[in-house]
Amino acid sequence: MNAEKQTQVKSPTMQLIDHCQKQNELIFATRKRLFKLEHNFRLLILAIAITGSVTALMGLVVVNG
Repeated sequence: MNAEKQTQVKSPTMQLIDHCQKQNELIFATRKRLFKLEHNFRLLILAIAITGSVTALMGLVVVNG
């Protein structure tokens, strides 16, 4: 029975490796989400800039006839 418990309990080194792997997975998942957010934010800024430019140009056309 004692031998069975020893095989089920992970060594501290293996526990540390498992913990590091979980942390790496979390880090990469977070980086992926941040990359998507940054990309979407850039698209939003571009859309706002285009909308502002078109609105300003239309205002100039209307004012100047």
